Amino acid sequence: MAKIQLPPIATEEEFDRALARIWELFDSEPGTPERDEMLALSDVVQAYDDLHYPLPLPTPLGALEFWIDQRNLTLDDLAPVIGSKELTAAILAGQQEITPQIAAALHQKLDIDLRDLLPQPAAANS
Repeated sequence: MAKIQLPPIATEEEFDRALARIWELFDSEPGTPERDEMLALSDVVQAYDDLHYPLPLPTPLGALEFWIDQRNLTLDDLAPVIGSKELTAAILAGQQEITPQIAAALHQKLDIDLRDLLPQPAAANS
């Protein structure tokens, strides 16, 4: 792979130019200098985007709602895992926290990542 000279990305205008260049190169053939440039430029754009527009971590309830949507789960599907329909409804209404025990059950029975179901330390969200 040849050494690629990447333009700096320090401003929104440079970010926009880099994105436009990525789109110009998007259909380039694998193994070509153009594809190498696109991949390298994509990494720089991703780094700028992560620095300037970080995405907040999902809340445990948000993560559970995502999994419910993705798997078309119902209250009846979740109740045996969580413990009861009432507790499940309270969790989904935001009236009850997802406890470590409930998170473990959801992980074990539905293969939902524990990190998504447990609150993250405050420093990780900032």
